[in-house]
Amino acid sequence: MAVEIDPAAPTRERLVAATVDCLRSGGLNGLTSREITSRAGANLQAITYYFDSKDALVAAALTELFERRLDPVRAALEGDGTPFERLFAALATIKAAFPDGRDDLRTYADAMAACSTNPALADSIAELHAGLRRYLAALITEMQAEGVIATWVVPEAMAGLLVALGDGLTAQAAFGEPDIDGVLDQLARLLVGATAGGSAPGA
Repeated sequence: MAVEIDPAAPTRERLVAATVDCLRSGGLNGLTSREITSRAGANLQAITYYFDSKDALVAAALTELFERRLDPVRAALEGDGTPFERLFAALATIKAAFPDGRDDLRTYADAMAACSTNPALADSIAELHAGLRRYLAALITEMQAEGVIATWVVPEAMAGLLVALGDGLTAQAAFGEPDIDGVLDQLARLLVGATAGGSAPGA
């Protein structure tokens, strides 16, 4: 799905939107500054002026792209209802968005693979991961306080596990058809099973 680029928008916004569009349509490999600026209606010097480098622009574009993908999930987690209802609403949101977001997931998988040669991108994804882990850890801590999740669950470790699970599914989506519904159903059962009355597995 092409990104609408408003010709009246500030140059920086047009560059980010054009980069997202290029990444969705052609991926990260072979992406050129000239292709980006052509779509953005800007000159080549604009990338250096606003972002210092093409790598930094790509990092900014990917961060914005995936923050937008995460926004509906966050909204579901922060909505009305019991913690259980909010959790299942968030999982339903992920399931519903997955088919339409497959191109974005492939782009993200490409970006993960490119981190070894793109320090700006590696820093951007590390920051994205860290922010998501903090968010999820705070949510798990809140659910523990409400008696929804058992105290043996370590919020930071569980948050890291959830982020790793998301990365794994994203990587699988780049070359196959992961069973998203099945994995998310198992995740829901795991979290629901970790209730305050339960004990740690193997304890």
